[in-house]
Amino acid sequence: MRQQNGAVVVAGAGPVGLSVAMLLAVRGHDVLVLEREPALVEDMRASTFHPATLDIIEQYGLADALIRQGTVVGQWQYMIHGTDERAVFDLGLLSDLTGHPYRLQCEQFRLTNLIVEKMRNNPKLSIRFGCELVGIREERDGLVVEAVENGQSLAFETPRLVAADGGKSTARKLLGLNFAGSMFPKTSITAVVDFPFHQYIPNLLGVNYVWTEAAHYSLMQLRDLWRFSYSPDQQQSIEEAMSDEVVQAHLCAAFPFAERYPVISRNYYRLQQRCLESFRVGRVLFAGDAAHLNSPSGGMGMNSGIHDARCLVEHLAPVLAGGDESLLDRYSRKRRTIALDEVQRLSAKNYRRHRETDPHKRRAIWRELQEIVRSPAKMREYLLDSAMLRSLQREQAIQ
Repeated sequence: MRQQNGAVVVAGAGPVGLSVAMLLAVRGHDVLVLEREPALVEDMRASTFHPATLDIIEQYGLADALIRQGTVVGQWQYMIHGTDERAVFDLGLLSDLTGHPYRLQCEQFRLTNLIVEKMRNNPKLSIRFGCELVGIREERDGLVVEAVENGQSLAFETPRLVAADGGKSTARKLLGLNFAGSMFPKTSITAVVDFPFHQYIPNLLGVNYVWTEAAHYSLMQLRDLWRFSYSPDQQQSIEEAMSDEVVQAHLCAAFPFAERYPVISRNYYRLQQRCLESFRVGRVLFAGDAAHLNSPSGGMGMNSGIHDARCLVEHLAPVLAGGDESLLDRYSRKRRTIALDEVQRLSAKNYRRHRETDPHKRRAIWRELQEIVRSPAKMREYLLDSAMLRSLQREQAIQ
């Protein structure tokens, strides 16, 4: 069944796709979101919102509501397990540059829920859950997007398709695009644990990156819960690494405070860096994980996707109103440059720093970190990168 609605079609109802949809709808453009899942996904994957992203979300009118649902972290740190050694980073040093000089630890689905609630009565935006993208055809005057919903074949005529359908993007596969890049040698597991670690570990902050004698972990507060992330034994199968017995063994090895820990959820991450050759392919625009993937070290993936969404709408909206098509190439140029030169570069550096085990290299890294935290000027420069403020500054300069 073919529908001639003329709305911009967005594939994916995650934080990136819904951000695009909302920003277009509030500008008066009709938007149709296709989401293959039967409802908004409420998983525990991305959970860090950086200052630059919170500034963007404030423009949505949703920052205060999101902040109330998370944990505000004004300082975060590197630690050496079992010692008093630490390097503390104070985001208050950026208070003149951002209205949110802190990290917010909050699940990404809380943002998607807020967007859907905000737009519930907006006639410009509609969402079709359980509707899976299966085809893309370019015609003379636009695209035809094919989907399947409850076993029924549908086709939507649209001037543009925004592919925000994640790292396994169907849109990317349908167009046969090369997603160049590589896998990192180590993977990662995150367990969400209901245990008051802050009552047992001195000087614990809301975000902690920790070296043990031969490995590493991170511990991040999420209201009354904690996210414990670590690299599993690479010789284990995913099923074995994710088993309760193995996860409990990692927790007990790091924290001898209980015989067993209440694990609420667990996720397994394959770490990789990939990027499309262009974020624009004809009338299809890519954003978020559908366009680029990076290590989650430093929490930049979802954040950079939300930055993509803002930039994409700033360039797409004028084109929908009759503006120059070259604006879409500029969107691609801006955000692809940031993905490669900023997000992937910094997240890969974080990956290597967190997972370094060589004693000599560790000592050099630790000296560098101590030099940074002793100097407010050096710390401010470091935080401009980690808070993703510099990447937005650089984006504005790219033509």
